[in-house]
Amino acid sequence: MRLISWQRLGVIASVGWIALGPTYFHLSEEDTARRIAGDRYQLCIKQNWATKEGVERCNKEFKQALSIAHLSSWALLAFIPVGLAWFMGWGLSVLARRVRSRPQAGSEQYPQIGNAEDNDEQHGKKDDFPAPWTVEAIDGGFKVVDANKQAIAYVYGRETKADGDIAKVLTMDEARRIASNIAKLPKLLGKG
Repeated sequence: MRLISWQRLGVIASVGWIALGPTYFHLSEEDTARRIAGDRYQLCIKQNWATKEGVERCNKEFKQALSIAHLSSWALLAFIPVGLAWFMGWGLSVLARRVRSRPQAGSEQYPQIGNAEDNDEQHGKKDDFPAPWTVEAIDGGFKVVDANKQAIAYVYGRETKADGDIAKVLTMDEARRIASNIAKLPKLLGKG
């Protein structure tokens, strides 16, 4: 799977966000919570400075506020595994699609991928397309068939050179020559 530039930029931004976002939020949230806890502590001390119990209560509340701020900012870091799991899941799904879409050599579904000799042994047939191959005219082109009249190839063309140039296809003469060259393959390979 080939990513175009804006997709690459999105992946890079996602990875950066997953890696740096929670850390940034952790630090900024903890700083904000500490500042708020400090302001509340100062206010509490100003209001209760005369009594020992009031100052102890302010100290206790300040310690609780700091621990809550610390724990809540770390809770944001819990999203890092979620982001990493998303990224790994995405990567594994791309990898799985690639593996599934790649045909295995010599498999039943794609026997043509393996070695030609191996394919002959696997199928138990020495000649799937017996010679001689012949060329038959069809509407708009030519068909190459084997001795069993099984179609081997279709080659299409247009009647005039101008029509072929406009459509960017072969002319009928070029199509006929290509079809006849395909039909000569068994002779050239020594099977005819």
